[in-house]
Amino acid sequence: MNLLRLTTTYTMSLVVLFCFFLSSPPLLANELLPVGVKKALQSSKIPDSALGFNVIPIGKLHSQPNQHSWNGQSPMNPASTMKLLTTFAALEILGSQYRWKTNFYTTGFVDQGVLNGNLIVQGFGDPKLVPEHLSVIAQNLKQVGLQEIQGNLVFDRSVYASSIRQSAPLDGESSRTYNVVPDPLLYAFQTLSFKVINNNGQFNVSYTPQLAGLRIVNQIKATKGACGDWTKNLKIEIRKINDEQWNAIFIGKLSINCPDVSWNSVSIDSNNFLKQGILAAWEDAGIAWKVHPQIIEGEVPSNAKLLLSYSGTLLADAVIDINKYSNNVMARQVLLTIGLEKGVRPTSTTDSIRILKEWLKKSKLNFPELVVENGSGLSNIERISPQSLTSLLNYALNTKNNELFINSLPIAGVDGTMKNRLINRLRKLWSTNTPKTMFTPDLSLPSGLQKTGAYMKTGTLQTVRAVSGYVVSKTGKVYAVSSMVNHQNASIGGTMVNDALLHWILDDCPLD
Repeated sequence: MNLLRLTTTYTMSLVVLFCFFLSSPPLLANELLPVGVKKALQSSKIPDSALGFNVIPIGKLHSQPNQHSWNGQSPMNPASTMKLLTTFAALEILGSQYRWKTNFYTTGFVDQGVLNGNLIVQGFGDPKLVPEHLSVIAQNLKQVGLQEIQGNLVFDRSVYASSIRQSAPLDGESSRTYNVVPDPLLYAFQTLSFKVINNNGQFNVSYTPQLAGLRIVNQIKATKGACGDWTKNLKIEIRKINDEQWNAIFIGKLSINCPDVSWNSVSIDSNNFLKQGILAAWEDAGIAWKVHPQIIEGEVPSNAKLLLSYSGTLLADAVIDINKYSNNVMARQVLLTIGLEKGVRPTSTTDSIRILKEWLKKSKLNFPELVVENGSGLSNIERISPQSLTSLLNYALNTKNNELFINSLPIAGVDGTMKNRLINRLRKLWSTNTPKTMFTPDLSLPSGLQKTGAYMKTGTLQTVRAVSGYVVSKTGKVYAVSSMVNHQNASIGGTMVNDALLHWILDDCPLD
């Protein structure tokens, strides 16, 4: 690279940084790709054009801040890194202390502990209504005098537009947990989680959440030899007997050398899943039903009396679950809550997207290429540029939710979806044998960015591998980074490409 071109590059990079991410300097393609990234692309047979990244130095430790970008302004499929936009917007619009509620009404009356009338359950989209919550709800109802119920269950899901419940999963895999459809009365992600426990060669099956009417049929035969791929020899089926009974059947062989194995399934419709969960929780609390209740779908009548309003999941906690473990349905329900709490009832994804874009405009975040389908990244059509996503990361650092947002990100080599990434490199940097004199924490930034590491949301689809978050280098310098690989070979080498970029940033983006 000649001196004139180098001077032009540096000058333009400064203009980019201080004008808040305007267009990247027009450099040749091979001059922007680090050697390690180029090698990873070549070995994976992924063309340069399928990669987009944007790296922004942030904080006070950068004496000569240069933005590094490759296809940085190109609209790309971000997969689950789109959750960063959804969760951060929710924190700013709703507030970190926002809590979802679930209300319980009746049009009947309570006489000597007996509810004569239907129990009406009204949902507002709590993304993590779990067995522990139902247990507390049941105990609270008992404390207000409820001991027995003579009536049916009415489920009110009217806060969501009907189009939400009718939305089909992306790939037709309706029994897969990641494809659960949003539900104002979503219970335990509508997912049965089974664990086959190896107890000295004897296999026991446990599951959660507890459902009334679900029976385990354990017909597993223990064998010797290597464990291998246990899924080939063990068949697991959820079989409906009637509207009140299901069997979870485990048939096949499992080696005594296999560790405990886990299996998740979405096999029971949302109405019955919630109903059987309620029956189990009410039974544990000592609340009986005179007759087995039927399910009625409807809305809370104007003359209904409120028995209990339960404050459930805290948004701050939901954001951590969504970003650390990339929960799709939680992200979708958070997006819908934005519309709901802005007074749109019944709310739709379209309503919430409109409000999200209004917030972007108000925040002076101009993302003209943005395409949002559901806010979770589980989509073939969602688009955002690496530069836009990185500018969101930079913006977030100057808000009251900065620490919470940073702490929600998976930490490479430590937890979440980055637990098994960059381990060897980071262990070396974290080692007590590594000279500490080279590391200077940037005290102008949030405390979550004062230790060497990669704090990254990941994104994975069949043709997408993406990362977005913050890197604290070996010297303490901090970078916001977004990188996306969109290609049919992404599943083969996309992670390697992104990791090569993160390695390069950990070393302070050296010129090759």
